[in-house]
Amino acid sequence: MTQITKRHLDFVQEAKEVFEAAPLLETYRNDDDTLIALRMGMDRDCVEVWELGNKIANFVQQMDPYPMPRKVVREFSYDMEKQLEANENKGGWKEADFEYLQRHLRINANKLNHALSKADKDKHEITIRCTNIANYAMMIADNEGEHL
Repeated sequence: MTQITKRHLDFVQEAKEVFEAAPLLETYRNDDDTLIALRMGMDRDCVEVWELGNKIANFVQQMDPYPMPRKVVREFSYDMEKQLEANENKGGWKEADFEYLQRHLRINANKLNHALSKADKDKHEITIRCTNIANYAMMIADNEGEHL
């Protein structure tokens, strides 16, 4: 097992700064190509460090490019997933007709308008309504639309 040294810890800090400055960057190497940092984790907030040996090859354009969604989009999508999980007992949406999904989208939009009109806004309720609206819109797009 390799012992973690100050050099490794300094490199983690360096990689953190580079990753924060370039949110789409997935790997980072030090100047002398002896260490590589990989952006890891479900939230892409972890840094895995490897010591490098000899380079074998650089295999370019092996995968379709995939842009990293913005932080707010990722966080909102996690909230959407939580709401889908909370309502999993209702079954899927593949068999639901457009009118049913649209009606529930409107119900949630009306509830959102009501929550936003209150002087003492319930931020949790507002997020629930927004995620439900987004989920119903996603269901309609999944059933009736196509990817852009």
